[in-house]
Amino acid sequence: MTNRLKCALILAGTLLVPFTHATGQNVLTDITVFGCDSSGSYGGIDVWVTRPSSFIAAVFIQSGASGGPFLNGPDNAHVQPSISLSLGTPSFRLLGDPGENSPYFGINLFFNGSTTPSISAFAPMLTSPGSHSFLADSSPNTSGPPDVGTVHGAGSLSFGSGGQHITLTDFYWAEPSVYNLDEVGPFTTGPDGLLDYVGGMGFSVTQVPEPSLGTLALALLGACLSRKTLRKS
Repeated sequence: MTNRLKCALILAGTLLVPFTHATGQNVLTDITVFGCDSSGSYGGIDVWVTRPSSFIAAVFIQSGASGGPFLNGPDNAHVQPSISLSLGTPSFRLLGDPGENSPYFGINLFFNGSTTPSISAFAPMLTSPGSHSFLADSSPNTSGPPDVGTVHGAGSLSFGSGGQHITLTDFYWAEPSVYNLDEVGPFTTGPDGLLDYVGGMGFSVTQVPEPSLGTLALALLGACLSRKTLRKS
């Protein structure tokens, strides 16, 4: 069988067989929120986590930017989330019991059971409702889950996995007086008589484009022609 015929058969097979591209939803499995300095470095004082702990307060997650059903809790034993991110622009509200105000707060987002953050950000503490800004956190000293300790910030606001591209489009952490909410305690949902820190995060989740059949066919044709040229030379 000639090389030309082999290439023709490969190209025909490529065009006849449907190309499938599996897209799996990524799952948010841990969050840490922590007080930090202007470089995103953990200050060693305030931290909220989403793993059971007898001494570190929990951060609780609600569906929707303005609050909705709790997605973790209601108690410390069930604080670790398992939130699938579907395509679109999902948003969430965060709540944490009060601590010591820091000039900046950071967030690490962990996906699919990893203890290495995929997205890290930090922002000035929000002191009034309205516009706000945040940056990617690349500090080598950020807060991880309780049994992990400090971790290196991801240095990015986006990552790709399982055919999805996920970008953090919003993050803030507001001092308790901004929204005057009391919906959680340190380890459980429900009011405890103290105003909460209120935070938020939003995402853009898109599907990674799959290569077209034409692109694949051209790539195979180029490979065949290149091989033929090499043989002649």
